[in-house]
Amino acid sequence: MKETYQVHHIARSQCAWFILENHYARRWPSITYAFGIFRQGELVGVVTYGTPPSAPLRRGVAGDHYKAKVLELNRLSLRYNIKNEASFLVSRSLKMIKGDWIVVSYADTSQGHAGYIYQACNFTYCGLSAKRTDWQVKGK
Repeated sequence: MKETYQVHHIARSQCAWFILENHYARRWPSITYAFGIFRQGELVGVVTYGTPPSAPLRRGVAGDHYKAKVLELNRLSLRYNIKNEASFLVSRSLKMIKGDWIVVSYADTSQGHAGYIYQACNFTYCGLSAKRTDWQVKGK
């Protein structure tokens, strides 16, 4: 994989269209770090990390003293989803983040995700989160 793929920091502006076009949530998250995976020069995947929206989560994971050191892997999107692309992108990007961070992420079970990528990258499974409802306003 190393010979075919490269992972690079990318600007938020470089990943905006990719996330909004390819990720099922079609929403823009908080982004502190963004990385792209390139195959023969083509951007084929994006992973982003940002501040988790939940202050209680940050405090619960790291305590008051280190709560500012918590990042959330909040978007992982691949154009073709070829075997090993996701774990390659996540593992390489984690090594490229400077400093000491605690990284959390969630597998969206409503999308059939089970967290296999996170398991492949040695994340620690901590259980299920509370159910959340995404509210949508429907027109007449």
